[in-house]
Amino acid sequence: MTNCSKEHTAISFEKVSFQYPGAESPSVKDINLEVQTGEFIVLTGGSGCGKTTLTRIINGLANNFYEGTLTGNVSLLGVPISDYPVYEIGKLVGSIFQDPRSQFFASITEDEIAFGCENYGVPFEELEMRVTKAVKDINGEMLLGKEIYPMSSGEKQKIAIASVNAVNPQIYVFDEPSANLDMFSVEALKELMRKLKQAGHTIVVAEHRLYYLTDLADRFLYMENGRLQKEWSAMELLQLSELERKSIGIRTADLQKIETIPPVQVKKTETISVENLSFAYRKNPVFEDLSFKAYAGDLIAIIGHNGVGKSTLSNIMCGIKKENAGNILYCGKKVSRKRRKDFAYFVMQNTESQFFGDSVAEELRLNRKKATDTQIKELLTLYGLSEWSDFHPATLSGGQKQRLTLAVSDWIDTPILILDEPTSGLDFQNMQRISDHLKSLTEKGKTILVITHDYEFAAMTCNRALYFSDRNHIDDFPIQGNLEKLYSCLMAH
Repeated sequence: MTNCSKEHTAISFEKVSFQYPGAESPSVKDINLEVQTGEFIVLTGGSGCGKTTLTRIINGLANNFYEGTLTGNVSLLGVPISDYPVYEIGKLVGSIFQDPRSQFFASITEDEIAFGCENYGVPFEELEMRVTKAVKDINGEMLLGKEIYPMSSGEKQKIAIASVNAVNPQIYVFDEPSANLDMFSVEALKELMRKLKQAGHTIVVAEHRLYYLTDLADRFLYMENGRLQKEWSAMELLQLSELERKSIGIRTADLQKIETIPPVQVKKTETISVENLSFAYRKNPVFEDLSFKAYAGDLIAIIGHNGVGKSTLSNIMCGIKKENAGNILYCGKKVSRKRRKDFAYFVMQNTESQFFGDSVAEELRLNRKKATDTQIKELLTLYGLSEWSDFHPATLSGGQKQRLTLAVSDWIDTPILILDEPTSGLDFQNMQRISDHLKSLTEKGKTILVITHDYEFAAMTCNRALYFSDRNHIDDFPIQGNLEKLYSCLMAH
């Protein structure tokens, strides 16, 4: 990889390997890398390739939290990382994780954003100014004064970014920062990153989504099996053929190259009818008088900005929440809230809340008591999880957990399947795996609704979109032939 003068080096790796406790082999192997001060690099590659581990080495978590074995030399700003006290690394390197809940310490927006600054003794007058600027940079003014816990995942991600931004570290490390954001918020994130780069900060981003980074990044580094294998400029990445891109398993860097291949529509039999549905939290309307229909074989993208009510609708459809007014009919018949679970299964974005087994195989066995070992192995192979059969679900990566919940849904086998952000944190190959499998389910007559902010996934997978344009209107349109409309709807705020 590119070499540069030590006095201008922000991050240096010399023959670095790292192995987690209990792992059979190192997660990253023999890494040689130098990142210049003010440089913007993107780490990409398939799930488990070592991207996140590299970020954990940079921010000190690999050694100080995960307690693995680190070999080789790592330096920050020319100083061996081992010479820094842990609190100094936190001040020097700001980290934004894929799951923002893991870095929260307060319950109210302003308190969380101020937390890091307070720990480092920032004077009150300056603290207030930093918090205000950090909120403005993420377009988060509407989140001020609110409790963090009830927020959507995208809103929580915004708060996490603002809390790090307020501390103003020299080096920023982002781990899948766009995974839970709608496309409008991704653009806000992009502009924040642009400002950070212009201000001279060094930025390292581990990311599957690449399209929003092509005019920001200086280098894209492709990892495979724990090693740095390829390096591209933005232009070189954009010039990769679709065949080469798909063969190495990375997401597209150019959204205009996406092909729409909708599922095959089976006989048009109505399975869902939502009639004049309304719901409010504590007298605050979420949506009013929503109506739509869905049919056997439909694979529908439910789209709209964070907090507009998409997950709430899904919770009502499967009986987790009760509507204030309106009706839900399954196969032409009104179904009570308690019985909706027999018709619709909801795969939540927060996958941990749906796991009960002590192992991946046991999680499947709980949902089909008479399943044979062969059947379990076949299903795990279908979802790329066979080698994780004996692992506890909590030890899986975010993408692996998502695939396990989908495997469980196959065996529960309701006629209607509702998914909340199923491609969050997935690389291209696993996104393709999910896309192909969902299409195969619709060919058997299943109706599938997918809450998604993922343009790439929606365009290549779904046949219809339901766009929540406001609280009392859904715009229903076919995706094929309407990619510009799909994009504009996903960008709306």
